[in-house]
Amino acid sequence: MVLAVEPHLRQLVSAHGWLEERFRRPIPSKAYAQYLLHRPNDRRYSVVSFVWNPSQGSPIHDHCTWGVIGQYDGDEEEARFRINNGVLERISVVVARPGDVAHVYPPNRDIHQITNRTAKPTISIHIYGGDIGSQQRHVYDPATAEVRPFVSGYDIP
Repeated sequence: MVLAVEPHLRQLVSAHGWLEERFRRPIPSKAYAQYLLHRPNDRRYSVVSFVWNPSQGSPIHDHCTWGVIGQYDGDEEEARFRINNGVLERISVVVARPGDVAHVYPPNRDIHQITNRTAKPTISIHIYGGDIGSQQRHVYDPATAEVRPFVSGYDIP
């Protein structure tokens, strides 16, 4: 599915002016805002705008579903991880620039962390299989690899 979605998301994040201002606003009290842009009634997928505050990022987490991430505005760092013999191991780091697209999918490419290392808010558009705001997922402790469940929900624009 990620390969079918990728060219459409790449085209979307390469165009500017379509994302409404209310879905571009950071939330100062949080590392990032997660705004639902679209979700069909059957909840087979969701399209989400993430607005990352300067020098902020996500915890190390997974998705438990496929996802395609497109960089819309600014540069974001994505670190990928795997669990190896009970240890959380960083396996790669890339910087996503506007128009770039990346994938997540279990079990091999599903654990990552997004960080905005710039001095201004950044925006990425994410498309997931299922309703990511109600999807049971996991966060990982970087020191112990301890896994905790979480559900992200959505922010109200």
